[in-house]
Amino acid sequence: MKFALSIIVVLSSLAVTGNVHAKLGVGDKAPKLSIKHWIKGKSVDPTSASPDKVFVVEFWATWCGPCVHGIPHLSEMQDHFKDKGVTFIGVSNESRSKVKKFLDKGYDAKMRYTVAIDDSNQTNKAWMAAAGQNGIPCAFVVKGGRIKWIGHPMNGLDTVVAEQCGDTKYAERKKKRQLLEKKIQDAARDEKWEQVLEAVEQILELDPHSFSHKAAKYHLLVARLNKAAEGAKWGRKIVGVCDSVESLDAFAWNLLMNEDFDEPRDVELAKTAIKKALKLSDEKSPSVMDTYARVLSVSGDLKGAIHWQSKAIELCDDRRAKRDYKNRLAEYKKQAKAEEV
Repeated sequence: MKFALSIIVVLSSLAVTGNVHAKLGVGDKAPKLSIKHWIKGKSVDPTSASPDKVFVVEFWATWCGPCVHGIPHLSEMQDHFKDKGVTFIGVSNESRSKVKKFLDKGYDAKMRYTVAIDDSNQTNKAWMAAAGQNGIPCAFVVKGGRIKWIGHPMNGLDTVVAEQCGDTKYAERKKKRQLLEKKIQDAARDEKWEQVLEAVEQILELDPHSFSHKAAKYHLLVARLNKAAEGAKWGRKIVGVCDSVESLDAFAWNLLMNEDFDEPRDVELAKTAIKKALKLSDEKSPSVMDTYARVLSVSGDLKGAIHWQSKAIELCDDRRAKRDYKNRLAEYKKQAKAEEV
């Protein structure tokens, strides 16, 4: 699944809603974790830890696009809060072999936190079902053995964790960011794009590594403020310093497919971004190959597009994605045949 890194992403906020009849909620004692396999990290028990110890239990799956998209953010939080005694645990109810295969395909280094396999769905029932949560990703914050927060990990989890472990500086910075996000939403609703850009740049001062906001700035410059030259320069700058395969892939795909970039569409920038992602992924990412094939097709190299699209299909083990890849391959072959005629 491709994620559009644009102003739309910056304005979106996902929330996991609970069932009003939930038996498990904030303030309740955390249930035990029933884990069949600890894939990464040591076994831990959030219910028997010291009163000051903070745990984040996130339910996810390899097939869940938003879950995969959020992995780098969870890893960054684990890196930051490690010295504060915070432990992040990703729990999947998939098979050990499926999760292991996922990690072996490049995510082992990206998931810098504990990864566990649910035991016959017992943990899912005790946590997710009991809390009335029916969508993933979903995170639970536990301190002193009690649940302090339940929600989508991209919707304020970092602020909650910072507050629970006493990282006041981090919490204050995140609250400032939330106010700026609200400013972006209000200004965008009124199409006050200069104000949106100002708020995006202020967020980048707080968080210089936020690629989604870097991409949002590109979107604003090119598609909203008619500053194509400035946008092109900025786009090449952010691609040059980015080392996230997923971010580069999403940025390139967005450049190629988003209607906002029809005039002008910077295909060369998309090609630069996806070729870098191809190299960083050691040519093992089906999604990156799919995007690279699209770049080649747009550039007129249908033979190259067919080659890379075929490789993407060969490596892909996601049924829905493979179906999309096959459809695109058929499209390229049809175009190539038409050109021959």
